[in-house]
Amino acid sequence: TKIMIKFNTQDRIVLDEMIDAFKRELVKTHVAYKIENKKPIITQQYWEQMIDEVQSKIDSFTTNQALEQSKKYR
Repeated sequence: TKIMIKFNTQDRIVLDEMIDAFKRELVKTHVAYKIENKKPIITQQYWEQMIDEVQSKIDSFTTNQALEQSKKYR
């Protein structure tokens, strides 16, 4: 049997920071694309949908305490 260990508060701090940093870079990159009149391979809207989906999966594998902390400070 496989035991699933949920993300704790420390894990969530790291994951939240990584996702937030990725979102910031995503916006910067797409602003640069617009300025340079380039078309991205993957649209910002699609990236944001995928980030939301991944965030939902992360939330489902997070302890209740860690999830409460994440929502409180994000």
